[in-house]
This record gives sequence, C-alpha cells and structure tokens, in this order.
Amino acid sequence: MSSDTERGPVQDTKQAPKASSHSLGVLDPRGWLRRSAIVSAHGPDERAGRRTVVDRVLDLGIYVALIGLIIYFSQASPYFLSERNLLNIGSAVAVTGVLAAGMTIALIAGQLDLTVGANVALTSVVVAILIEDGWSTWLAVAAGIVVGLLIGLANSTLIVSVGINSIIATLAMGIVIRGLALIFTDGQNKPLTHLALTDFVNDRPLGIPTTVWLLLAVFVIGTIVMTFTRAGWHVYGVGGNPSAALRAGIRTKRLYTTVFLVTGALAALGGVMTAGTSSSGGPNYAVGAEFDVLTAVLLGGIGLGGGAGRLERTLAGVVVIGVLNNGLTLLSVESYYQQLARGAVFVLAVVMGAISERRRTR
Repeated sequence: MSSDTERGPVQDTKQAPKASSHSLGVLDPRGWLRRSAIVSAHGPDERAGRRTVVDRVLDLGIYVALIGLIIYFSQASPYFLSERNLLNIGSAVAVTGVLAAGMTIALIAGQLDLTVGANVALTSVVVAILIEDGWSTWLAVAAGIVVGLLIGLANSTLIVSVGINSIIATLAMGIVIRGLALIFTDGQNKPLTHLALTDFVNDRPLGIPTTVWLLLAVFVIGTIVMTFTRAGWHVYGVGGNPSAALRAGIRTKRLYTTVFLVTGALAALGGVMTAGTSSSGGPNYAVGAEFDVLTAVLLGGIGLGGGAGRLERTLAGVVVIGVLNNGLTLLSVESYYQQLARGAVFVLAVVMGAISERRRTR
C-alpha cells in the first residue's frame, strides 16, 4: 500500500471526501492551493454572504478590547502611555508572542504543542551551560535552536509515526523535557558570567528592545509564509480537512513534521531570549507559559479545530495580555486579583474560540 508521500493530485475532485464546513483550498493546474475558494456543503463562497453581527463582533472584538483596555489604563494611570512603559510591555510579551506564533501555526494545522514552556527551560539551560563551558555565544545559541528542533522532531515522531494524540504526546514530552532541564542543573539556575548574549538581547536598536524586534520579525515572516506561500496554504488545507488534503496530493505527514519543527525552533528562540534577559538558564523558567500562549491564541480567534486563523490576530491577543498585566500592576492590584483576572480572560478566550469554531462549522 502506498504512503501519503506517494499519492499524486487527484484527477477528479468529485472523488474527494465531502468537505467539512471549514474553509478548504482547492488545487489549480500548477498544484498551488488557492485559499480564495471556499468548499462547503452550501457551495463556493455562500457563507461569505451570511455574515451576521456576531461574526463581525468575533472578528473585531479583539481589537475593540485592546483599544478599550488602552483607553481605560491610560486614564487610570498617568504612566501607562509613557514611552518607557510601552517598551516595557513589548519586552514583557516578547517571549510569549514568539511562542504564540508557533502555537498558532500548529493550531491552524489542527495540532497542539504543549512542550513550549519546557522547551524554553531546557534551551535556556543548554545555552547557559555551553557558554559557561567556553563555547562561543553564537555557537551556543545555534546549539540551543538545534535542541528545539530535536524536541519538535521527537514530538512529530510520536504524533505522526506512532499516532498518539498531539495533546497527550506533547503533555508527556513536556514532563520529560523539564525533567532533563532539572537533571542538567540539579534544580538550580545556571548563571551567565559571560554576558555577550545578555548585552545583545538587552540592546535597543533605534530605541526599541532587541526582543521586540525579534518578536516583530517572527510575526512578519510568519504572516508572509502563511499568507503568500504554498507551504502556508497547505497548512490551512491540512488543518481544514486532512483527508481532502491528502487526496489533493499534499504530503500531510511531512507537513505535520515541519509544523512541529517550527514550533520547536520558535520555542527554542524563546529560550535563548529568556537566557539573555535573565542572564541565566533555569529549569523552572516558563512554567505555565502554555496558559498565556493559549490565551493569546484563543483571544485572537484561532479555533481548536484547525484550518482557520491569522497570525496578526494572535499578535493582538498577545498585546491584550501584556496591556492587562501591565495595567493591573500599575494600579497596584493585588496579585491574587490579577490571577483571577487572567483566569477570567482565559475563560473568555475559550468561549470566543468555541463560538467561532461553531459558527465556522455550521
């Protein structure tokens, strides 16, 4: 029996399975996936004319919420809109944003990666250990990225080759990865005495922190890839309907592997940024990072069903979290009330994601 990598494009699209109500691409004669065509039980583009007020609220809600929070905190605190504070917000959400970009791509593909926090911890530890052992800073950084890629490869092997659900596989792998970080450091942080990485990460080209530049670079590159390249369109197609994508000639197993390599590499980048900003590697860094990452992604309207979502909306969700955390701190709100507020926002994000998913699949 031939594998999915041996299948060619179908000649008769009527033989492809009936599309779900996700937005699916169709292949043109050159094999490029067109995201402009919507295949559903109702026919092409019919749903585009059935948009309701609820649909528009879901589309614009994240931006309205962001503007509302900015207006409120700017009135409540005279320091909120200061240049220094705005840059602090950007620096505070940079790592979360990089992780959220990878998580968005995974969710669009219909997968989930819960190893990102542990990946950050292990990468920061590896980078710190190598630098202190005499490796050059950039060679140690490259080794850290390789660690992230290996984690992504291990995840994809469990999910694609063994067939384990991505939630279960990455949850288990996250425990293993953080355990390795604890073993390598005996449970203690590994301080950096060679500060080249710290100096680089804390530098401010054009007055903007390097971490913010890295965040923006990840989202710009990711948006270009997901919007204008065949690889990005294939991610949407596989997430919307894996069976139809396979019959259309998309190598789904290879694509899933690539997705987990991307999430692993971006989490490793987050680990490098964390090691630089904290001047150390720590086995307990980014504990619970998945919470903030999923909150940002779900706030951006990225559903758990796959096949839909946009990176720029995730970036808006990341900024909402940063503005909320920063504003509550400026107002001297007690930490337990801040935790309550973050939990409420997460619940709201889940509800919005569920409503969006239900309306996409109706």
